[in-house]
Parts: sequence; C-alpha cells; structure tokens
Amino acid sequence: MTTYDLKDTELQALNGRVILITGAATGIGRATVELAHKYGAKIAIGDWNETEGAKIVAELKERVLFRKCDVTKWSDVLALFEETRKTFGIIHAVLSNAGVNKEDLLHDHFDPQSGELLAPDRTLLDINLTGMLYVVKCAVHYFRQWPETRTQIVMTGSAASYIDTPPLHIYCASKAGVLGLMRSLRTQLVKENITINMIAPWMTITPMMMKELLDIWGELPANQPTGVGRAILLPLVRPEVNGKSFFVAGHEIVEFEDKLHDTQPQWMGEGLSKSVDEGQRRLIP
Repeated sequence: MTTYDLKDTELQALNGRVILITGAATGIGRATVELAHKYGAKIAIGDWNETEGAKIVAELKERVLFRKCDVTKWSDVLALFEETRKTFGIIHAVLSNAGVNKEDLLHDHFDPQSGELLAPDRTLLDINLTGMLYVVKCAVHYFRQWPETRTQIVMTGSAASYIDTPPLHIYCASKAGVLGLMRSLRTQLVKENITINMIAPWMTITPMMMKELLDIWGELPANQPTGVGRAILLPLVRPEVNGKSFFVAGHEIVEFEDKLHDTQPQWMGEGLSKSVDEGQRRLIP
C-alpha cells in the first residue's frame, strides 16, 4: 500500500496557477475551489447552479470567475474553456469533477399512453461520463497551445470505479468508465507534457449523498469534502505524478494502480502476467 501525505506547505505551489474546475458550486468541488484559492490560485468554475456559483464569486471576490456550464453540452464546456483562457491566460490544470448519483435503474417506468416499458434514464451517464469526455477533450486541446508548460488533468472517479456499489448501478458503470479513460490516456498524454490522474473517494459527506446510505454507513470512516479536495490538488503540486488513482477514505490517500500491477502475477498467474505485460509493451506506442 502506498499512502500519500500531502503537507499544507506543498499547496503554496498553487500560487498564481490557473485552475479550471467543473461541478464546483457545492460539495467536493466547492471545497477544492476554496482550498486552492486560499493558496493563491486563479479559479474558473463551471457548474449548472448559477445561484451557488454567484455566491462563491461574491465570497472569494478576486481571482475567480464563474460560468454556467452543463457538462453534457459541448458548447457550454467549450465556452467555459475559452472564457478562462481569455480571462486568465494559460490554463495550468483542469479538474473534471461534475457528477451525480441519483438513479433507479431497476425500477420500471412506463409510457403513460402506450403502457410500454421506458428505457432507462441516461442523464447520470451523460453527466458522469460523457461530460468527462467533453472536459478532457477540451483540456487537451487547450493544453496543446502551450506545450512547454507542464499541465494536469484530474478526474473525479469514485470508490465505485473499483468496487460494486448497489443500488447505484449506472453510477458504478459511469465511474468505472472514468477509470478506464484515465488508464487509456496516461501513457499518451504524458508525451505531450500533460499528466492525468483520478481521485476515487469512498464515502464522502456531500449535499448529493443519499440519507439512507449515511444511515447504513454508521461509524465507518467517511470523508469531508475538504479532505477529498486535498487529494484532488495533490497531482497539481506534485507534477511528476501521472497515471495514478487515489482512493480517499477517512481523508487517507492511498494509491491503487501501482499495487494492482505489482500483484498482477498473483491474480493472473505468472505466465499470463508476463505475456500481458509484453503485449501491452508491443501495442502501446
């Protein structure tokens, strides 16, 4: 197990850096904004919640902009990036944090006129995964405009990226997709001076958390948004970090990806593990 200890003094490296973050009007995103701003960062916030966004701007007063942004709309995401560039110049880091978890995949809904079974609502998938694709696509496009600058992408995944989390079925699928996206990009973007990492928070007390889940959780360790926010900012102050997934539980930050590969022979078998590694070496340019 590799545990990361982030000291407050390291966050001073955020001073003067431009950070774009989606899904930052409440919860984890808002806590991350407040922490980064405290240490001197310039913050661009994209969120659908204009009321809360305006409150943040009023509270922080300077080095901050807010733009209404629905991450499922390409035009909204693109406009957020362009306004950030025009306002602050070079964008140093993008934190793709927008996400929701309300769903009822196994509950049947019927057309009121025909009585036919309706398809599942894909809104959650569009926000959690399609929105992630849009933000990452824009981030890479803009980062390429200043190739000499080391830039970072941090995506908010979930414990559900790794472990089954019923009754959040679509949520689990969407967050597994975020992990797959990070893994597919980590060997490629670093060639362009861009790092990409994922945060996988375990139980975190946020406004979108279902009360019944909190009741079930009881005394088990849980995160507060600020604790997860620190993990999100870790790759920004340690620019050498790339391709990692930080599982955050009770504010402890544990990296999963390295150990998964180290133990690969145990759960895959020595022979197959060697063949898979060699296949990856040959196939990944």
